[in-house]
Amino acid sequence: MSDEVRQARDELMRVGLLGDVRTEGVVPDLIVRSWRRSISSSADDAKPCQRFKEIDTDSILRRAADPVLDRWQAHLADTGTTLFLSDRAGAIVARRASDSSARQRLDSVHAAEGFDYSEDSVGTNGLGTSMVEKRALFISGSQHYNDALATLACAAAPVCTPAGSVIGAISLGGAIESANPLMLSLTREIGQQIEERLRTTARPQDLALAMSFTRYTNSQRPTVVMDSESILANTPGLPYIDVTSHVMLWELLNSHDWASSGTFSLQPDGSTVEVIARRVLEGHRAHFVLHFADLERVSRRPPEPALKLSVRASLVTEPATTAAVVVVEGPTGSGRATMAEHLRGGTARGNDVDHVVVDAGQQTDWDLAQRLLGGGTDVVLRRAEQIRAAEAEALAALIGSHQSAAGAGNRASALLVTVDRNQCCAPVLAVLDKIGYAARTEALSATPERIPGLVKQVLDRVDPSGRHTMSPAALQSFVQWDWPENLTELVQTLTAIVAQVPSSVIERKHLPRHLQQAPPRRRMTLLESAERDAIIKALNAASGNKSEAAELLGMGRTTLYRKLRQLGLDSGENSL
Repeated sequence: MSDEVRQARDELMRVGLLGDVRTEGVVPDLIVRSWRRSISSSADDAKPCQRFKEIDTDSILRRAADPVLDRWQAHLADTGTTLFLSDRAGAIVARRASDSSARQRLDSVHAAEGFDYSEDSVGTNGLGTSMVEKRALFISGSQHYNDALATLACAAAPVCTPAGSVIGAISLGGAIESANPLMLSLTREIGQQIEERLRTTARPQDLALAMSFTRYTNSQRPTVVMDSESILANTPGLPYIDVTSHVMLWELLNSHDWASSGTFSLQPDGSTVEVIARRVLEGHRAHFVLHFADLERVSRRPPEPALKLSVRASLVTEPATTAAVVVVEGPTGSGRATMAEHLRGGTARGNDVDHVVVDAGQQTDWDLAQRLLGGGTDVVLRRAEQIRAAEAEALAALIGSHQSAAGAGNRASALLVTVDRNQCCAPVLAVLDKIGYAARTEALSATPERIPGLVKQVLDRVDPSGRHTMSPAALQSFVQWDWPENLTELVQTLTAIVAQVPSSVIERKHLPRHLQQAPPRRRMTLLESAERDAIIKALNAASGNKSEAAELLGMGRTTLYRKLRQLGLDSGENSL
């Protein structure tokens, strides 16, 4: 590519958006338009893409595109070209490279799954620009806004749903020396084949979502249309939704009593985002339209994704306290110690923290707690409900001496106590009631919206390498389970799964059977409960064979598949 092209871009950057640059005969108009948008959005013109996010490997787009990409990868072998598929946000969700050298070259510029190739992020490029322009196009060498892509050429085309909305983009690219005029026609053909699969595989509920999306969305208001399996979002709505927040919002909306009103307003804990939800009963089954609003309108910063909001709010929303003694109340295993550590004032001062765990069968080491506090270490006294009545005076003495020392300015440490009031003896309860309770945690069965965030936090802890991610269907099963042993059971389950699952994506089929068969959290009728029990028995008797189970139940396979989905028994990854 001639240096004239790069000079034209540099001159445009120098004179600014309102300046005049002569590009006729040097750069196509659509490239100049894209350069101007790239400058306006402050896209990076030098470094490879730095934005990365987890991708949904079981999205509608991936399910439709994967067979097409696999087939064309075989046809394009040894051509030096690579197929890319992006979602509507510009993130690469699939890549089919012809050889290892091509993969290495593309990895060096982060042209890989998970990286953001929207025009806002890296400027003019095939995937992002084709979606903005809503047309197929060819971009070569220095026509790319980002210098890191100047050795590449690509043809790209947007991919649209049956309703006509852009759902992603397809691109065929490679080194400039591998470029061929036929790449544009070929890319159009691949895109059309993906769109045809979207049409032929579209389910009635998908078409209903698309109709609601067309009816309720506009280009300015952040809007998302969703059911338990699918999401449609306009560009302003994209920052608010992802796999984790989808599952959380679905549980909240599906469990809401819609009898009194067709709309519902909610605000995720710890966020400035308001969600106005509408239930739509048209089509195959109910779904929801969500409009998002940032309540801090004076802020010019982009809104935080709902995922981050839900994770941050999953354990605690109260600010840290500087009280000398803090008591957190809640059932065992509900995250009391985690909340206590969040509330401790020593975090900001850099205090160490140690845990003293009460064992009902042993004498509590009160002297150890006293020494730790005196030495400036924060102490979490866990499971105070197991303190015997005979030790209530020792607890009162520890609290009293610590409060006195802290009040006199002789201690900067904090004593944090976790307790289940319902399991606590009266003398100990009387001591703690005098202190008061800084926060309360709830059992996971009572707060299912916490589970997606907790799953991410626990995965980060038990899988520090970040090798595993969880599919939407598997996450839905986690939300549906009641977790009778609360956080302890959640941690143990995830630890075992990470150790046993060799693949990077944890799917529903990898989960223990009781999680795969967890009933929906909505209240089922007696008939639905009976049907569910009968289907589980039939599937067990048929060793999971659905055809044999249908025969045992005296129903057709189609009817069985429908009931499996309705009753939350569909173990396939298409269930979300």
